[in-house]
Amino acid sequence: MLNTAYCYMCDQDVDVIIKKEVEAYSIKGTDVSCEVENVFCQKCGAQVYITMINDRNLDCINQAYREQNGIITIHEIEELLERYDIGAKPFAHLLGWGEVTIIRYLKGQIPDRIHSDTLKTLNDPRIFASIFNQSQHKLTPVAKKKVAEALQSLNEIYSPTTIKVNNLLAAYNSQPDIYNGFTQFNLEKLIQVMLYFALVEGAVYITKMNKLLWYTDMLHYKRTESMAITGLSYKHNYHGPTPKWYDFLYGSLQDVYITLIDDEFGTKIIPLKDVPTTSLTEEEMKVLDTVALKFRGWNASSVSEYSHLEKAYLENSHNDFIPFTWAKELSLN
Repeated sequence: MLNTAYCYMCDQDVDVIIKKEVEAYSIKGTDVSCEVENVFCQKCGAQVYITMINDRNLDCINQAYREQNGIITIHEIEELLERYDIGAKPFAHLLGWGEVTIIRYLKGQIPDRIHSDTLKTLNDPRIFASIFNQSQHKLTPVAKKKVAEALQSLNEIYSPTTIKVNNLLAAYNSQPDIYNGFTQFNLEKLIQVMLYFALVEGAVYITKMNKLLWYTDMLHYKRTESMAITGLSYKHNYHGPTPKWYDFLYGSLQDVYITLIDDEFGTKIIPLKDVPTTSLTEEEMKVLDTVALKFRGWNASSVSEYSHLEKAYLENSHNDFIPFTWAKELSLN
């Protein structure tokens, strides 16, 4: 911690005090307020100049201006270079800017609004890829190869399929409790259960699939007296028990594992893939077989009407989540 410094007024090293003060500055015609540290001589009270603290204050002012005006930061530019595995000069070449432009920005020069906005859009790999495809001839073979490999990796991370699955996992991530059968959401098992039923019947209406999933989870909980299979929670709905946010659920799986087709009777789920190598246990498969055998050939309305007779449905109110404690009253065994 700084205790002494040279005071020009006293012409000697003196004890100093550091005060935090809010000061206003004008940068490129814009007024910016920022808390800075000022150093004062304890002997005469004069302000003392210390390079380290002055540089820190300039960084603080610079950052305040960027935040106030939405200007990209040095750290964000560094992240772009790292993400696309490209150097500052090749990056400038790719964008058609002066060779040292990015280097200046990395050293603290504040970008103009147009350059800043351009750089910010490049957070989206698709936009960067578009520019790369048009201007890659400006790069050396080595730089071109490194960027292409980085984009290939990012393509997997930012693909629509990956984004959909990640959003689904985030939405259904919750602690195991009585409303999800004390089971952590398991997307792999959910997909296998859905594809199993869809392949058994060729196509299943969403209304029926909702009930098949509920019966599957409830029956497994009833048999094990401890846990469900998928980790979904179910609400009391007009057409019977339904998974939470089921429209979002099926929409996230569309074009990845299933396709959804509307007709005069509702929306059908059609499998796009065979059931993958199963992670379901033998006991879980027996539950699927029981549910499939019970409702095979039933239309969606019949399954809904049947579910309305379950105590779990009768004893809970509309829109309430149905606790798995009602599994012991389930009509299936």
